[in-house]
Amino acid sequence: MNKLIIALLAIISIAAGAGAYIITQQQGSSSLNQQELDKLGLFLFPNGISVADVSFIDEESQPKAKNDLQGKWSLLFFGYTFCPDICPTTLSVMQQMWSKMTPEQQTQFEVVLVSVDPARDTPEQMKTYMDYFEPAFTSLTGNEASLKSLATQLNAVYAKVPRYDENGNEDPELGYLMDHSANIAILNPQGEYAGFIKPPFNSKKMLAISELLLAR
Repeated sequence: MNKLIIALLAIISIAAGAGAYIITQQQGSSSLNQQELDKLGLFLFPNGISVADVSFIDEESQPKAKNDLQGKWSLLFFGYTFCPDICPTTLSVMQQMWSKMTPEQQTQFEVVLVSVDPARDTPEQMKTYMDYFEPAFTSLTGNEASLKSLATQLNAVYAKVPRYDENGNEDPELGYLMDHSANIAILNPQGEYAGFIKPPFNSKKMLAISELLLAR
């Protein structure tokens, strides 16, 4: 990941972290202090931030907008199907979390992958990729303008990275990679930007976070 992206991510994390606050569980008398929240990598804003609607195509080749995600908690992250490491690792963790949820909990959540590589990530490509991990998961692709808008609103960054041959020359035949943010953004049931989760992720942590969100 280049220095500019690293610097931007650091600024975003510091700014968003300043807005984190203590969650009181509505189903009990206990609460999480800031240190416990930090261990989970969970940052929630005092108030949800409005997100302008955007339009995409989902893995079923159907139009899908941000407003279609309302009514559930959405765990949304940016990635692409050619990603060599971050994306498959994140989706594997999310699948493990999903398998440990009750059917009722599942109805209150949506896991969403937004492609940062719409040129290669066709709906067909996305469906094959997402179904491998969990058919219930959703993916969004096909609109560069909407991608830029949503990424900006959710404090995510991404950049195309050319690949080079052994002589240091850019080689189109080798394709390209995409640098992108690794955070998982949280949209509340009203479709507002509610916070984010920092890596590293594991299923135990993600399940605990999902239960905290449901308890709010």
